[in-house]
Amino acid sequence: MRVDHERAWKHYGCTLMSDGWTDMKGRHLINFLVNSPEGTYFLESVDASGEVHNAHMLADLLEKRIEGIGKDKVVQIITDNGTNYKAAGKLLMDRIPTIFWSPCAAHCLDLMLEDIGKIKEFKRTIARAKGVANFIYRHGKILSLMREKTRDAEIVRPGATRFATSYLSLKSLHKLMEGVKALFTCPEWYASNLSKTKVGERVYNTVLSIEFWNAVEDCLRASAPLLIVLRAADGDEKPAMPEVAALMTEAKEQIKKSFGTQNKKGLLKKILDIIERRWLKQMDHPLYGAALYLNPGKLFPLINADQDETVGQLRACFLKVLRRMVSDGVLRNKINDQAMDYQCKRGEAFSDEMAIENIESKSPRKCYPFHQLIIDFCVLLSIYVFSACICHSS
Repeated sequence: MRVDHERAWKHYGCTLMSDGWTDMKGRHLINFLVNSPEGTYFLESVDASGEVHNAHMLADLLEKRIEGIGKDKVVQIITDNGTNYKAAGKLLMDRIPTIFWSPCAAHCLDLMLEDIGKIKEFKRTIARAKGVANFIYRHGKILSLMREKTRDAEIVRPGATRFATSYLSLKSLHKLMEGVKALFTCPEWYASNLSKTKVGERVYNTVLSIEFWNAVEDCLRASAPLLIVLRAADGDEKPAMPEVAALMTEAKEQIKKSFGTQNKKGLLKKILDIIERRWLKQMDHPLYGAALYLNPGKLFPLINADQDETVGQLRACFLKVLRRMVSDGVLRNKINDQAMDYQCKRGEAFSDEMAIENIESKSPRKCYPFHQLIIDFCVLLSIYVFSACICHSS
């Protein structure tokens, strides 16, 4: 019920999410949803077909919904990463000083995978794999033979809108490699008229090419770790954004290990450059750093490992968010002083043995007996620490 959601918006604050799409009639619709620890609530859908989708128009639409919810309740806006939406987000941050704009993590990852797919070494491989799948599924007899050889397993078909499906198609094709090879070397294939066509010969040569399958494996080494991050970001049970950021760090390390050989270093650099450009440009957000700073299960292992630079960066994010979200200078200084007590484990509360034991097992707001001011600030930040910071794409 909406009343339950409104109660959570008032207590925790909430995120307004905007998601634009085009329906079968060609209408451009913009959905508005509100996320809080209570869950995601569909607010409304607006037909914006007759509008010019510039930054001011989008900012006005978003601001109207913010006013309907309450400016004191909305603490974040999430949209896709389009230039017009990014500009609209900046306009709103100027108009409403306590609000943050954040881009959609799932959209960022999909664009990242698309850019990687444009690398010369991968672009041709993806096109060849798509050609194999299309050829099989366009001819009923060949498709029937494939199902026979693969025991009714199917090749995932690439989607038109989400580039990640191209890699899922590669993964399924690679998994069925032996069955697909068996298809193109069986007597029925050689006896068919399709085997004598130019397209048939091209697909046959692709499937029996060692170079092609090696290239597919390279594509999978580059994409598989990122698909894990995307699955976490775009799943039904979505983790907090800082957890997605941690998964991204793991993904980069996995990719580095996979392409660690001397003759793959050039390709590895291209992949990492794309990841860094997309992720740092779009997802390097102070909210996520502040959330990690206030999570003792994340902060204290960094302190214990003497990662002073990282700890300093997280504290800088915390201070940046604190300055924006708390306008009262006296109150802000009190929260900052208490945050330093927390970071340095000063005082009886922060050095309590039970609190330290609960660092890994309980949520950040419960595992440490924060002073009340920090508890209040954690509640304000709870939308970032505990709930979804990702907008679904239609």
